[in-house]
Amino acid sequence: MTAQLAAQANRIAALENAEPAAAPVANTDEINAQISAIEGQLAGLQDRLTAVEKQPTDEGASNTAIAAYERDLAALQASVEAQKAEIEALLNNAKSVEEATADAARQATLQNALAQVTAAINSGAPFDGPLAQLKAGGLADVPEALDTLSQSGVVTLVNLQTRFPDAARAALTDARAAGAQDGEDGFGGFLRRQLGARSVAPREGSDPDAVLSRAEDAVRNGRLGDALSELETLPDPSKAAMQDWLTDARARYDAKQAIQTLSQRLTAN
Repeated sequence: MTAQLAAQANRIAALENAEPAAAPVANTDEINAQISAIEGQLAGLQDRLTAVEKQPTDEGASNTAIAAYERDLAALQASVEAQKAEIEALLNNAKSVEEATADAARQATLQNALAQVTAAINSGAPFDGPLAQLKAGGLADVPEALDTLSQSGVVTLVNLQTRFPDAARAALTDARAAGAQDGEDGFGGFLRRQLGARSVAPREGSDPDAVLSRAEDAVRNGRLGDALSELETLPDPSKAAMQDWLTDARARYDAKQAIQTLSQRLTAN
């Protein structure tokens, strides 16, 4: 028993002094088996002591021997309990390191998948593969804006910037036809209506031409949220004329907002 305890103490010392490893630092099954073996041997010693204590002193060990045996057994039990405490501390540390390593690996996988989704949205490519990785990694409640567009992808910002002038001209033409454009009386207004002229620099005002000029400036600078807010104030005929552009712009804006939400959730975790 003393030899086994000494060997166990040496093993504990080696584990405590070992350099941290990427793999678990201890074979938990082996150590638990050794603990069980030592406890079994202690139980056997306790049974033997009980048998000796029941023997008459003239037929077995003396009271002095029994007392010495009890002291030795108590010392062994204390030693085993101390070693068990040290082993359990080592095992808990090994499990903590293993769990932290697994969690870090999971976070890295999720961050990589999110980066792939972001890159796909920027390029207009489908992103159903990396989105599936996010879900498999435990990121529940993926925004619907991403789920809906994952296989088709979203329209790029460059595409929206290129298409905006034509969409704006159509919207302004319909606004003028419906009489929704203020300040276009007289010969100058007639020329603007005939030529389809519109403001290309942002200007103040609530008329469709002014609204479209500010929206175009926002789109040119990548501020889709501001552009969509401006365009919401257009009269219905204008919004109907640029419905396709608005649909694509909202889809892209919603997808970018969803990415930001997921990124914040990953950072919080």
